[in-house]
Amino acid sequence: MTNRKIMNRLSITVIVSFLLIMSCKSKDGILIESDCTECEDAVVRNFGDPALDGCGWVLDVSETIYKPRNLPGEYKVDSLDVKIRYKVLDSVNCGLIRNAFSEIFITEIKKNS
Repeated sequence: MTNRKIMNRLSITVIVSFLLIMSCKSKDGILIESDCTECEDAVVRNFGDPALDGCGWVLDVSETIYKPRNLPGEYKVDSLDVKIRYKVLDSVNCGLIRNAFSEIFITEIKKNS
């Protein structure tokens, strides 16, 4: 085989591999509807409009409230039961309350069935 054919095949393999890897996660970096084997049960809650000193969308995980940085729109349903895996970030303000809750970054999320 010539070098050109080898390079073409290698380029196609790299592009296909990249597309397969990128298709596994959403644009927010969240695995949606995965098996979520290491996930915790949580409940989505609407704590009011942030423009009116509410907290917006939060997650209740074992009676601990977290403010998600990247909750997908399709999960913004009050009292929705979900399973999540997440990373705890810094504390965030809620309305006039400083450091009200810990912020989290969701890495996996799935609706509870």
